[in-house]
Amino acid sequence: MILFLKFRQKAKTVFLDKEYSITVDPAQKYHIVLSPSLYWIKKVSLPVKYLHEVNKLAPTLFEETLPEGKYNYYAYKEGDEYLIFAYEDAKLLALLSEKGIALHQVVGISFAQSSLKERNKAFLINEKQVITEQNGIVVVLPASWFKDARKLQESDLVASSKTIRLEQFSHIVDKKTLYQIVFLLFLFIVAISVEYFYFLQQKERIESEKSRLFQVYKLKPTLMQNSAILQSYKRRDAKEQKLRAYMIDFLKTDLAKGEKILSITYDGNKLIVLFSGVKRGEEKALLSSFYRKKIPIETKFQSDNLVVEVAL
Repeated sequence: MILFLKFRQKAKTVFLDKEYSITVDPAQKYHIVLSPSLYWIKKVSLPVKYLHEVNKLAPTLFEETLPEGKYNYYAYKEGDEYLIFAYEDAKLLALLSEKGIALHQVVGISFAQSSLKERNKAFLINEKQVITEQNGIVVVLPASWFKDARKLQESDLVASSKTIRLEQFSHIVDKKTLYQIVFLLFLFIVAISVEYFYFLQQKERIESEKSRLFQVYKLKPTLMQNSAILQSYKRRDAKEQKLRAYMIDFLKTDLAKGEKILSITYDGNKLIVLFSGVKRGEEKALLSSFYRKKIPIETKFQSDNLVVEVAL
């Protein structure tokens, strides 16, 4: 039996997780938001234009990741990258039954990735776990890592239009249907035979491109290592941009007659500028642009010279 999910029906949005408690009303319709613990996800850049091509490549992309099981796949584009999901119909159907939700009550099933409103916050789904976003992916993490987490509410979820359908086979197939299945299977085998080398070429292309990118950009073997490097470069870039902006501000300073900049030095943590000819009490007027921008600076006089320090 195929359950076609109808997004437009009025329904209550609920979060589905093995360790998350819900109260079910037999007369209520529900839109189900799947916990990240119920599916696998990959965020990838692929040299393809259409989603149906991504869906064909999904099993190959997950083949070294997924444990033994029968999986279905779903994908959509986010920016320049594709989000690809793998899930097991049987396990989802079993959990729905365990929670007391009948199939006729379900009007939509979506992933937490597209259904959590404030993904940058942490929400408790039980005493030991939270759901939140890490590196653009919604995941389940230990609650002990977050001090300000609050309990997940229905208002924190949205019934996303990016829904999946579940398949359940619970009836005996008659001869006519069996012949149709055999015929479709034959066509499928022919199509697979024709496209077999295409898939191999696509896989080789992706692996080759992956290796090339890792070599060109000297990437590390894990996402965590590459993310740490990226954050390091971002911090360095932010510091250098501040340094450049502060130096420009100093060089544009409106100097009075007899005032001049003797030196500008940088020790790795702060910018130090030495002025001569500045009278005591007039440093605020000289540095008014910094005070106006609320840039924290320290000033002091040494041998009648004004020393200005700006921390970066």
